[in-house]
Amino acid sequence: MTSLFTINCCKSFGCKNLGLASSPDYSWPEYRLGYAALHCRVCGSYPPLFNEEQFRSWLSEYLTDFAAKSGHFCPRCYQRETIRYGHNPQGSQRLQCRSCKKVWTPKQQPLATIVPPEQIATVPLIVPFQGACTEQKLYVLFSFDAIRGNVLHISSNFTPHLVGDSLRYRWRDNVEPEVIHDDIVERVRQRETLFLRRSQFDEIQYGSAMLKRSANGAVLRPVITAHGHFRILSHLWPEVKTHIISHECFLRGATITAWAESFRNRHASLWFIDEEINDNKCTLPWQLRGKTDQGWWQNQWQILEQGSNRKMVCLLTEGHVEKGISITLAAGRNFLDWLRQQTEFQCSARYSAHSVFQAIRALTGKYNALIDKR
Repeated sequence: MTSLFTINCCKSFGCKNLGLASSPDYSWPEYRLGYAALHCRVCGSYPPLFNEEQFRSWLSEYLTDFAAKSGHFCPRCYQRETIRYGHNPQGSQRLQCRSCKKVWTPKQQPLATIVPPEQIATVPLIVPFQGACTEQKLYVLFSFDAIRGNVLHISSNFTPHLVGDSLRYRWRDNVEPEVIHDDIVERVRQRETLFLRRSQFDEIQYGSAMLKRSANGAVLRPVITAHGHFRILSHLWPEVKTHIISHECFLRGATITAWAESFRNRHASLWFIDEEINDNKCTLPWQLRGKTDQGWWQNQWQILEQGSNRKMVCLLTEGHVEKGISITLAAGRNFLDWLRQQTEFQCSARYSAHSVFQAIRALTGKYNALIDKR
């Protein structure tokens, strides 16, 4: 359970301390970059420090709530080995944990069975909701089976659980400019420049997210949402070897921490991707058109073309760069195109953050049912 709750650790691929909660090579707090950070003397990195006690408290509630609803693991000890344990008086299936013997009835009935994914692709989406005033913004993360196309897990930075002040999103009235440049290479470069302008790499300012004064719950920093999101996924499927994420630096940190053991042992690969798809039906093969180094870390990106379509992919870890041709966010694109056509989603600005997220959750279930019928 320790690794599940680890957040203050080295997040550098190739470092022997990647994902380790403690190391004699660590020193903290360090303020060289202008914020409290952990310093790893092996690789020289300075990952931001989080309030570990507040993170653990929130994450335990988040995991317990997810487990109690889904039945995918025990809501008490988080172990995945369970057995069917008869039915309650209403006829719903009960489960028992093989480890701690807890018995509970998952709220989602019948219990869903999800085929283990080979690749997980993750994209964010900003969704309007009705809060203290109109057009407040909710940060939502969607993860997909990159091959089959179904939604694996969704999270938002609205949480009904108690959170410490350090985990809350603070709007400073300085939203980052939207990167919409026509040239994909310039778009990647501008996004990297935006990362450097932040007070710290993971401190995104995406817009106001004030809840109604009478509303319960809180709005989390998106980086905290990401860490919780990927902990669920890695706990369910620790063996996944390929991870594809939209170009956002704190998604990299959250992913590599959640599957730290796999990355530390060089058993998994992590990819950034940016796509410009103008023809979804194009069947031409992708062609490599060049490479470019971008960002603080000078990561190498491949530039690929397929007719009028373009994409850029960046291997952030060890792996086979030639596989960049097959790396795609098609599962996310297809779902988001479908989602934007749904009336419930189009009306999100009228409803509370909690109601919006519940509506999106219901729509993902509907979408997955459509995928299963294909």
